[in-house]
Amino acid sequence: MFSLKLAVVFVLFVVETSSNQALDERISWKEWWAYEGPSGPTRWGGIEDSWKICTKGMYQSPINILPEKLLFDPNLMRLNLDTRKQIPGNLINTGHDLTFLLDDVMSGLFNISDGPLMYNYQVNEIKIHYGRDDERGSEHMVDGATFAAEIQFIAYNIDLYKNISEARIQPYGTTILAVFAEIGLPESSTFQTLVNYATRIRYKGQSIRIEALNIKDLLPRSNYYVTYEGSFTQPGCQETVTWIIPNKPIYISKANLISLRNLYQSSSDLPVFKLDNSRRSVMPLNNRVVKTNINYPGRGDLCSMSKETFYEVNPAMRI
Repeated sequence: MFSLKLAVVFVLFVVETSSNQALDERISWKEWWAYEGPSGPTRWGGIEDSWKICTKGMYQSPINILPEKLLFDPNLMRLNLDTRKQIPGNLINTGHDLTFLLDDVMSGLFNISDGPLMYNYQVNEIKIHYGRDDERGSEHMVDGATFAAEIQFIAYNIDLYKNISEARIQPYGTTILAVFAEIGLPESSTFQTLVNYATRIRYKGQSIRIEALNIKDLLPRSNYYVTYEGSFTQPGCQETVTWIIPNKPIYISKANLISLRNLYQSSSDLPVFKLDNSRRSVMPLNNRVVKTNINYPGRGDLCSMSKETFYEVNPAMRI
């Protein structure tokens, strides 16, 4: 009787082990990070050894931008955004966010230079971050307030490095241009195009081809920005990013956000969970300096003909 029970247990163990091996072949456990729950941001540092900086790093992103503590830097140049009008690529549901991967990055489809940058950077991908609420979608905050969404243009240093994989772990390796999106008019037609395509890739791992995307329509018309040194907002949180955040948003519709929240963070043959939150909470500033090219005017009683420019959130957005 004892031998029979032992044999049964052994068979069950073999079956279970084989099943786990099959599952390991289908998925990468590194992909099982999330924006909330037991594998949420506070646990990222323990999932992989190379991700420890997510928990222990001192220059993590995103941050809460405090307008009254911005440092005006007269040496900050005007940002140069050199992009073709129509850019081809693939839109991907990564299971964590919606990503537009630009074609043939060596052809210089979209380059970023000047501003706070010493080198030339080439945009490799565009990520869209949003949340369950219309008022809580952006990763960065301004004076404690969030925006409906945040569009991140991720670029790597083409003067020093061969590709994004090499650049993201090296000094001066990457820059991210982060554009806020608010609900309002005039709506971005390009954002609407991305959402239309996204409804056809509802599950993780699905992608769709876009032959011509008007990137310029995703960029606000502003020469003013803030900048600071930080990290990627997804594992492994490498602290090699120069962040550039314009002081003006683009505009999208409420229907856009509803459509994005109907995407899924799992494949169609696995349990289904909505991809309705793709934002990391703000991280401690840890004495970092946040610079701006906006020269705040002095507040006095005398009238002035000079144009006043500010970096602050619309009061109607405060939560």
